[in-house]
Amino acid sequence: MYCRKLMLTLEQGRNDMRKIELLAPAGSMESLQAAVQSGADAVYMGGNKFSARAYASNFDNEKMAEAVRYCHIYGVKVHVTINTLLKDSEIGEAVDYAKFLHGIGVDALIIQDTGLAKRLKEELGDFELHASTQMTVHNAEGALFLKDLGFKRIVLSRELSLKEIKEVSQSLASHGLETEMFIHGALCICYSGQCLMSSMIGGRSGNRGRCAQTCRLPYTLTEDSSGDERQGYLLSPKDICTLDVLREIYDTGVASLKIEGRMKRPEYVAGVVGAYRKALDSLYKGNADFGLEKEQERVLQLFNRGGASKAYMFGNVGRDMMAYSNPKNTGLELGRADAALQVRLMRGLSVKDGLSFGEEGFSVSKIIMDGQEVQQADKGDLVKIFPQRYRKGDVLYKTSDSSLLEELEEVCSQPYLRKIDVPVEVAFRVSKPVEVAFTYKGTRREIQGPLVQEALKKPLAQEKFIENMTKTQNTPFNFIVSVVSFEDGFIPVSSINEIRRDILSQIDMLENVSDMRTAKPTVETAWASSGDRAYSLPGRTMAVVSTMNQFRAATELGISDIAVDLFNMKSDLDIDEAINLRGECTEIYLRIPNIIKEEFEAVCSFIDANLAKVEGLLTGNLGIMNRYRGKTSLIGDYKLNIFNREALDFYNSRLDLSCLSVELNRGEIKDMIRKRRAQVLVYGKTELMVSEYCMTGSLFGNKSKDSACSRPCLRSGYTLKDRKGVDFNVETDRYCRSHIYNSVPINLIPNLEDLGRIGAKHFRLDFIDESYGETKNILESFAEGRFEGSFENYTRGHYKRGVE
Repeated sequence: MYCRKLMLTLEQGRNDMRKIELLAPAGSMESLQAAVQSGADAVYMGGNKFSARAYASNFDNEKMAEAVRYCHIYGVKVHVTINTLLKDSEIGEAVDYAKFLHGIGVDALIIQDTGLAKRLKEELGDFELHASTQMTVHNAEGALFLKDLGFKRIVLSRELSLKEIKEVSQSLASHGLETEMFIHGALCICYSGQCLMSSMIGGRSGNRGRCAQTCRLPYTLTEDSSGDERQGYLLSPKDICTLDVLREIYDTGVASLKIEGRMKRPEYVAGVVGAYRKALDSLYKGNADFGLEKEQERVLQLFNRGGASKAYMFGNVGRDMMAYSNPKNTGLELGRADAALQVRLMRGLSVKDGLSFGEEGFSVSKIIMDGQEVQQADKGDLVKIFPQRYRKGDVLYKTSDSSLLEELEEVCSQPYLRKIDVPVEVAFRVSKPVEVAFTYKGTRREIQGPLVQEALKKPLAQEKFIENMTKTQNTPFNFIVSVVSFEDGFIPVSSINEIRRDILSQIDMLENVSDMRTAKPTVETAWASSGDRAYSLPGRTMAVVSTMNQFRAATELGISDIAVDLFNMKSDLDIDEAINLRGECTEIYLRIPNIIKEEFEAVCSFIDANLAKVEGLLTGNLGIMNRYRGKTSLIGDYKLNIFNREALDFYNSRLDLSCLSVELNRGEIKDMIRKRRAQVLVYGKTELMVSEYCMTGSLFGNKSKDSACSRPCLRSGYTLKDRKGVDFNVETDRYCRSHIYNSVPINLIPNLEDLGRIGAKHFRLDFIDESYGETKNILESFAEGRFEGSFENYTRGHYKRGVE
């Protein structure tokens, strides 16, 4: 029944509304087939390397080519992820892999690494590139900064509101750029591409596809002034579900709707894609009734973490978007056990369904209703459920629906459930070869079969001929046979089968020809040097300060370049006071946030008002870089994730200086900075996460969709403690974003001599919560080139070990 309904939904015509791409995850061939059969317009998938889901099944080269052929038969596009940061030793291999993907007809690549994008622009200029959400593009100016790299589509950060998505999408459309957004699935608590928590804590880099999902672990947040605590899965958001707001999403002008889930099973993919296909087709036909309530329950039954959210699409809803009590699949509430261990069902239940209560789970083996054993019960029924592991008062949750899974397994088990009609014309005349013509995707081909013999006994029936010609069950095709003429004659059934196979073979050849591409000649791209700019490079040392005491310590020690962070909620820095206090040789830079959304123009107004007073800007925000290129000195933040020489060359052609990724080890830094200018972070607590969600406001300020935040960040500091007792600083900026810093600072002062030997000339020191004395002590140690005392409260970060 489900398959017939699905077929009707997929085959029904749509009106002339603008079509929007439904993009589905494919972590395996089974999931890919489930996505295609359920109505996806495109799929995204990863190869064996360079994918941000390194632990998904992914596709080897043979499977990748097979997947492309399969998808293209159905008119489904294939987007392949090469969305990790690449080491210098990997760039060449990644380019070769991209050339292979280009050759087999992959429609687009999803890229994070600017170095790879630069090489692909030079060597495969006609390959469509999509900027991964890992590139943290969240304003139109940021997208335009990347346009020179050849990107056609920008996968927007999940933190944008629908209003912002609409503004960005409409702005970029005039520049020939598309936008893509996530509409369903898991939500990261940190801006994608900005998370270093897994990397710094366990050496598993999310930017390299090896995230350990530290956000799904339990934490304690403590108010420093009172000692008050909040415990739970404080960094674990609910998944996104937007079935009920697709009209509003459609109206933003976004080009593609992305479903997250490359690690999910095929049944999940089939169910979620099928639901959104129905919703979109209903939207196209102007029919609001597609069974929304039923479809929402189905997709949430497949997976949810305590419900679902709309992410930030309708604003920041604080605690309402979080799954504080359970980071895993919670299922849907079924009912509460009474004193007799009976449960009044809130939804249907069947034997073999999965249930949970508390931390325990079980499969239903028996249902008793009115003293009788039944196989299933409906909403409102009062039942006893076995095995009776639960107790009075326990709330039961339905974690899996056996009948739903059986329906979806039917889709997943039939890779050719959807059929493509192929018109076939036949002329069957005695003493002449069988003449067959077919038309496939606008191409007409003619073939000849064996000679039709006179019938010595019973002639071949026309119905028998058509029956054997249309035996295409294990293919995507449905032959629609029309007979031009059919005389009484005979050929063996095996010959009919051979004609059918010949048609299928020629269709396969047509598909292969359409997929094959040859790389175009190298695109001449000028990556102009910024060395002839009017602005001077920073000196050897840049100190980034957050307080006036830190600023005083830096000026007293004669630091040549100081970047002031005026955007921390508790910052007491004043730009005019800082300029008056600076030394004769000190240059002041403004540290501009890496994340700037709706306040972009306000931040630019602040910059414009102070630009003449300062030497330049320090930022990782691509939009700010685009707006102020050529207007002042620009220094790139380490959150630009510069991981290879190609990326460094790209940024050096646009910025005056950039800080290298803090995930690089000594050898990688050495290779990067040979004959290239670059800054190295030698001291400071690295920013592990930056989040649109504010923990302190949600947990201590009652921030929710119905309640404004009471701004507890103004009354106290806050500390986040993990399950091992490690403390992390939590800071809030002026736009209510949360910043989590590492528990201990990177300290490479003992390695300064070694850094000098490998060619480092520009150094950066960050001060977050250090006092005047602590700041001065670190800067004195740096000036002397040695660090004395205990190293217990410091780390060398990745300087020695690096990341996988």
